[in-house]
Amino acid sequence: MKKVLATLLAVGLAASCVGCGGSPKTETTAAPAATEAAKETEAAEEKGTDTTEAAASGDVITLSICDSQPASSLLGQAIGTSFADALADLSGGTMQVQYYPAAQLGNGTTCMQMVQLGTLDMYRCDASALYDYGIASMAVPSLPYIFRDRQHAIEVAHSEIGDKLLQDITDSGTGFVGVGWLVDTPRAFFTAKKEIKTLADLKGLKMRSVEANLYLDYKAALGMNPTPLAFSEVYTSLSTGVIDAAANTLDSFVSNKLYEVCKYFVMNNGMIPAYPVVISEKTWAKLNDEQKGWVLEAWQTAGDYFAKEGDALMEDQIAFCEEHGVTFCYPEDEDAWKEACKNVTAEYGEGFEDMIAEIEKVGQ
Repeated sequence: MKKVLATLLAVGLAASCVGCGGSPKTETTAAPAATEAAKETEAAEEKGTDTTEAAASGDVITLSICDSQPASSLLGQAIGTSFADALADLSGGTMQVQYYPAAQLGNGTTCMQMVQLGTLDMYRCDASALYDYGIASMAVPSLPYIFRDRQHAIEVAHSEIGDKLLQDITDSGTGFVGVGWLVDTPRAFFTAKKEIKTLADLKGLKMRSVEANLYLDYKAALGMNPTPLAFSEVYTSLSTGVIDAAANTLDSFVSNKLYEVCKYFVMNNGMIPAYPVVISEKTWAKLNDEQKGWVLEAWQTAGDYFAKEGDALMEDQIAFCEEHGVTFCYPEDEDAWKEACKNVTAEYGEGFEDMIAEIEKVGQ
């Protein structure tokens, strides 16, 4: 992260904020998201003026961030408490955070386009979503089984590899600046009615997926029928049978009370989410070097908090779910699951074989 700070400040990103030309490849939501984002243009311009004046005068600067998860989740605490408190402390109260949990401002595509416009300052996103914006290296941290476990993912995020990936975001010309990582516990599968132990058990399941091409292909490779669906619709869709299963972390499963409609949770390690945190180039250009340093350091603090608390919380949440009738399933041969995904890894990892090899070496 120190290298990220040095690089960002040295290259003078403020001078490079000339365009926000990236757009998602996923066609199913790009149009409505663009419409929503267009509605925010006037507000973005007004907000940008306010931020510039505040930065120049030394008044309090408020940075906005939205997230899909509720404030009670560990992600919510990392963003709304750990990051916000660290930024306020580092800045002596001159920088504050306006946090919108539980997708209050819209889905991921909408929020990312708002960040491009400068209407929303920051967003914690899936790396695969940035891949769909044309940042090819963002496929790597989203590849199936790229990480051995969560600790491996954390070490990669804090290495030169993680710094390079954040710099790739910043240099992409998409309107995003990479400022940090939040590494979560495994994004596991959970089902309403069916116990999962083998690949055959996954076949034909209507599985909710985020609208990212890599995730859709990953789930299809395992034999499932991936169904793009907003996370806010998952609870109802599971309870009514619109979908059979979904995937997310155990913390998300508990925080969103999905244990009420799903009685099987699969402890698979196919995806260990390393979430990049991005800030709008428009916002970044209005901050001075000291303020940029505070933002980067505050995200480092939040990432450390998130890493430290995640594993202990997971143990408590397993016990909680078992008390509420959830059965935890363990793949009998997860190597077979990994093998089924090899074509996805080959396709999306093409051109990054050296980086993938370096990731494998981390922590060994």
